[in-house]
Amino acid sequence: SRRGRPTKRAVCNIPGHPQSERYINCCIGDKLVLMQQFPDIAEIFVVGGIASAAVIAADLRTCRQPMRIMNSVWILTGLWAGFFGLWAYYAFGRVKRCTLDEKERRTEGTASGGKNGGNAGAGGMDMPGMDMHGMRMEQMAMPARPRWQSAVLSTLHCGAGCTLADLVGEWFLFFVPVAIGGSMIAGSWVFDYILALVFGIGFQYAAIRGMEPKTPRGEIVRRAAKADILSLTAWQAGMYGWMAVAIFALNGGATLPRTSFQFWFMMQIAMACGFLAALPVNAGLIRAGIKKGM
Repeated sequence: SRRGRPTKRAVCNIPGHPQSERYINCCIGDKLVLMQQFPDIAEIFVVGGIASAAVIAADLRTCRQPMRIMNSVWILTGLWAGFFGLWAYYAFGRVKRCTLDEKERRTEGTASGGKNGGNAGAGGMDMPGMDMHGMRMEQMAMPARPRWQSAVLSTLHCGAGCTLADLVGEWFLFFVPVAIGGSMIAGSWVFDYILALVFGIGFQYAAIRGMEPKTPRGEIVRRAAKADILSLTAWQAGMYGWMAVAIFALNGGATLPRTSFQFWFMMQIAMACGFLAALPVNAGLIRAGIKKGM
């Protein structure tokens, strides 16, 4: 400085300096803090995620997934993936029987303009049953999903446990902070990772239990852990990679408040990075026969 006064950048680096609050925004601005410059974008994506999850949840009330745990998976996917999660649900996640039923109801509504006599009614008693039987047989004979869809669904199933863990963990830490080695960030990441293992293995346990109800519980837990620990770790690693960029590269080392839209927008991006990191891992586990594709 010209007159012996510290510069704005120097003031920012002096803890407790009386003018540090005044200059902090200028210093952070030098580091291109996207989260603070675009709060409206953060709000749009977070609200869009909540709305997408609500639309999926409403549809699941009348169109349940054959595997019960997938109802929760799709709702949680909508929260972080937003409109992309909504597209994925209707593109290849929604039960095809529901779409066929809706088309059949529309067809029947246009075909049956009026009811004439009892003979038509009697004939109508048998045909729907035969159609439904044919639909079931057709559904049973449907070919398996493409490999990429199976890998994507398995990754979303894995990520749902991570998503739930981060939601529960971050709000728990908001009220009960945990630090490791004096670092709140390290405490948060370790705590969330442990919760992700618990919830993720629990989701995998529910999936295996639904398919193989007679298998001993201990065996299911062992298989669930074997199938998901590696993919859960990959998902969390991808998440933490982005959050490290968001905190240290974009926010000058300062954490965002958990009550802000910017924080949860960064978490949505982190989930997407986790998905990209875990997708090849899940595909490899399926090819190796360690994990069953969805």
